[in-house]
Amino acid sequence: MSALASIEQGLRSLGYEAGAMHRAYSFADVLGPAAETRTVALAAFTQTPESFRSAAFGVVEDAPNSAAAVMANRALGAPIFFSIDGDDVGVWAVGARTAPRLLERLPVDQLPALFARRRDSWTPQALHRAKALGLPRGPVQFDFIDLGLLPAIEQEVQHKLHRTMAEVLDLLLPSQSGGDREKAAFRLTFRLLAAKILIDRGHPAAAGWAQEDVATVLDGIQGYYRLGLLGTDVAAVAADDIAAAWARLRQSISLRNISSDSLAFVYENTLVTADTRKLFGTHSTPRPVAEYVLSRINLSRCDPAKVRIAEPFAGAGIFLVAALRELRDLLPPEWPAAERHQFLVERMAGAELDAFACEVARLSLILADYPNANGWHLSSTDLFKAGALAAFLKDTTLILCNPPFEDFTAEERVDYPEAFAISPSKAMVALHAAIDAGPEALGFVLPRGVLQQTKYSKLRQRLAAAYGRVELVSLPDRIFEKATYPCALVIATERRAIENAEKPLRLTAMTVADSARAQFLADGSVSSVRKAVRAAPKGDLWVSNLEALWSYLGDAPRLGEQAEIFRGLQWRSQRAGVFEKDGPLRERGIYKPGDSLAPFHLMKPVWLSIDPELNLYPGPLARPWGKPKVLINNQRSSRGPWRLAAAADASGLWASQQFTGIWPTGELGVDALAAILNGPLANAYVTEHSTDHDFTNVMLAGMPLPRKLDTAALGEAVREYQAVLHEKLNTVLPVDCDARLNRLLVWIDALVLDGYDLPPRLERQLFDFFEGRERPVLHEFRGWLPRDLKGYVPLFEWLTRDHGPNRGAWVLDVFKPAPAEENDALSRFLA
Repeated sequence: MSALASIEQGLRSLGYEAGAMHRAYSFADVLGPAAETRTVALAAFTQTPESFRSAAFGVVEDAPNSAAAVMANRALGAPIFFSIDGDDVGVWAVGARTAPRLLERLPVDQLPALFARRRDSWTPQALHRAKALGLPRGPVQFDFIDLGLLPAIEQEVQHKLHRTMAEVLDLLLPSQSGGDREKAAFRLTFRLLAAKILIDRGHPAAAGWAQEDVATVLDGIQGYYRLGLLGTDVAAVAADDIAAAWARLRQSISLRNISSDSLAFVYENTLVTADTRKLFGTHSTPRPVAEYVLSRINLSRCDPAKVRIAEPFAGAGIFLVAALRELRDLLPPEWPAAERHQFLVERMAGAELDAFACEVARLSLILADYPNANGWHLSSTDLFKAGALAAFLKDTTLILCNPPFEDFTAEERVDYPEAFAISPSKAMVALHAAIDAGPEALGFVLPRGVLQQTKYSKLRQRLAAAYGRVELVSLPDRIFEKATYPCALVIATERRAIENAEKPLRLTAMTVADSARAQFLADGSVSSVRKAVRAAPKGDLWVSNLEALWSYLGDAPRLGEQAEIFRGLQWRSQRAGVFEKDGPLRERGIYKPGDSLAPFHLMKPVWLSIDPELNLYPGPLARPWGKPKVLINNQRSSRGPWRLAAAADASGLWASQQFTGIWPTGELGVDALAAILNGPLANAYVTEHSTDHDFTNVMLAGMPLPRKLDTAALGEAVREYQAVLHEKLNTVLPVDCDARLNRLLVWIDALVLDGYDLPPRLERQLFDFFEGRERPVLHEFRGWLPRDLKGYVPLFEWLTRDHGPNRGAWVLDVFKPAPAEENDALSRFLA
């Protein structure tokens, strides 16, 4: 028996069906720049239809360099290759970017023993689950599988297909085309793409088509998928343009080995327009986000026969396409395609207001379920009409949703009074309805404010009462390619009875940093994970990095108890309210934080209009701008933890809406208040409690304040810091004040933190929160404590402990620096 036949027989002994093995299998090398077609002697797949996702084994033979041959064919997607070299066979593990690794080499007559030895890890079921990212991998070790191979192939497939589909669409849809031609072009694009799939995969339905004749091809694909005839729908597209688009698609890469759900993703991403997204609130959920949500829900824990999956506000059906693949992977691989199709169709449904978006979703599911025909349950439904959403979600076990984020407009409030009575936010109405439906699990994309903002507390309380496990994921800005909404994921599982509503639940809070966006979209990696088990009767589901710190300060006084907090002036046209010179109804003030605000320092004032005709709201005009106050930026100044800057003002400056004014009403003066707001604890607080770009008044009002404070010493330090900073900024010749400013700022922070009386461990956690982040001050900042300091010592104690009872001695060092030899420990700190 030949080596190739022996390998084939060995695979059959492991359970690989004849229809899942192909000799002389050709596929597109998407990892190569030209995506040329390559052929392996044999390819085996864990299930049909074949694709790089289900590829299990590849065989190359008679290659001068076996390692190079395996490397050249890695786009097949198979994690294991055999190389036939005369009477010997090499067994190779394939990597995404690294050279193949030789696992073993053996004579042909020992192949049966090899397959028997590897049975546990080489069966179709075992390999399929091992390749499926996010699924439990079981007790068997699969160290020969490089989990980066599939994402690498996927990325290249998406890139190359998106470029091809965009070129095809350009031929069908020239610029300045109207809506009728746009929809016709989309329908034609699907039919041409589907036809190429059937042709490239040698499907019997395409055997009789005259492939050069696009009209014959369109008739054939419509008949196969039982689609409505195009007729006048495509009259706006010239026949020559359709023929040119078909010619371009035919000459593109082979789709034989391309994953169907990859095709569905590229199709949706190419076709949904900016206008459609704006009109229907469509955010184009990235497929990795949908797959991440499903991986956290973990459908493998469910009985597939009982699962009912619904996607309201489905858009182009990205969640449904991802769920289709997850659920299909759980079905017995020996099921025929028609049986799998019928099973899936009966368990999935979507609804969407836009009829064309429903069509895109249906066509995406058709592509993702090749080679099966239609039958998907997708309805064009206005889900905000009374009772519509509840009826659609009835009897579902899993709800997946990326709802519109917009609030109801004035007209919609009249059209949907029942929905508006629940919430002015469309997204919140959707989540309330999902909880009411009582599914076993739900996964939502929502505005990031849902994580902590007070206006969403009722929803969080309902989630805590209804589910035993809730996961929250804070996503970075621009996670969606076509939208910039600050978003979060809410994933709730383990539905529980009402009598358990007040019991503790398992909470997981995850953050994806802005710098980790690409990695998250590639493999679902998050930047940080915090867990807790607790009851959450007030809806406090978020577990922050500094959870223990905020818990310790739970009974501390709050900023809202000691100050009034108001936004600045807002004009009907922002630039219309700002002037370089004085004039009628103008006051001296500051306009942009980036131009005018640094910690403890205000600069570059302008003239602001106080004309009631120009101002959008009368409230800010009535604020006591002439009284001493602290001005802070109203939006975060960076994506890092140093987000807040504050400066005291006693000169009567006004401020635009880009600032918030804080007027002390208690014992705190403006200098002490500015010191608190510029400090690490206040910055950590706004970083961990603001879920949007803006700092809301409610959030600021909840900021903890020191329980005790040496306001005299703090005021003196702030004024000295401002004097030295003024000297630095206003001296003609450069003055080296950085070391002195650094010492003063550290002393200010120490006085403030001493007022909070934090345990040393918590204070060190606070400092670690800022590790490696540059402090945005107008001088060099060297940090608070020596990097090699062992143990936990409060900053204030570290600065004062070597001076005995004279707790003001370090202040003297700051104002009149002592010789270094007088205090070696202090010298090391100041160095």
